Amino acid sequence: MVNGWLPYQSLACRIWARAAFYQASGAYGFRDQLQDTLSLLLMDEKLARQQILNVASRQFAEGDVQHWWLPATGAGVRTLISDDVVWLGYAASLYVQTSGDEALLDEMVPFLEGRLLEEGEHDA
Repeated sequence: MVNGWLPYQSLACRIWARAAFYQASGAYGFRDQLQDTLSLLLMDEKLARQQILNVASRQFAEGDVQHWWLPATGAGVRTLISDDVVWLGYAASLYVQTSGDEALLDEMVPFLEGRLLEEGEHDA
């Protein structure tokens, strides 16, 4: 089960289809994608690397991120949910430790641009 169905379910339901019961819109969730990627790290390092870079592209220069976004349009919600950015660092660190691929840390991924959240504003 652990070497067969569990990794397949993570890949099919979360990375490809994004079809968990609580995320029926098809949107990518920032921390969800990173958590799901870590479950596949020992199975497919190339996919893990690609997913980490994809998720990194949803960060603003100010450090906050799109908490979720639709892959076809890039539309999503900018939030100040504090644990989102922690997951990016954790996933990148674990990927490098597991794969030995330090070149990931030299990859340049453009930041998103958008208006800043105003004081007291939770999302935009």
